[in-house]
Amino acid sequence: MLFRNFNSEDKRPTQWQDLGYGAPTIIGFANLCSQAIAQPAAEDELVSVEGLSDEAKTILVAAAKRGTIDVRADRDSFNSAERFLAICVEYELDQRLLFLQKDDPEQTIRFLEGFRQLCQSGLVIHHLQKDFSLSAAGYKLAKSLDRDRFKSLLSFALEIEH
Repeated sequence: MLFRNFNSEDKRPTQWQDLGYGAPTIIGFANLCSQAIAQPAAEDELVSVEGLSDEAKTILVAAAKRGTIDVRADRDSFNSAERFLAICVEYELDQRLLFLQKDDPEQTIRFLEGFRQLCQSGLVIHHLQKDFSLSAAGYKLAKSLDRDRFKSLLSFALEIEH
């Protein structure tokens, strides 16, 4: 059971209205981030770039400059795949890439899974609600990757305004 907040005394189950905002999944990502902070990997257990999916690496490359990532969904869309939670990266100030396409829900989910990998490996930090950023290790790894290698997966993302 996932709780509405991180207060361990709050034993209420997730409320119906929270499901409309993807709260359980976002809380799961936040919990993975907090576990990575509370129990950092030993030097010999640090995540290697080879252990990450291409989607996770693409998110890193997209976020390398600003480091800002959030989880979004269009609750009111008629198309079910457009209601999926999706990763959104601010790659330049006020310029964002949304890793979601209604005609390819499987790839959208691969990016969500890639984000989970980043959270679990301590490369992302949770801030408030749906807001995340690269950690110091995340920035370092992101800047070491060859952006050209991920052009194909970057082209999956849609450029959006705020």
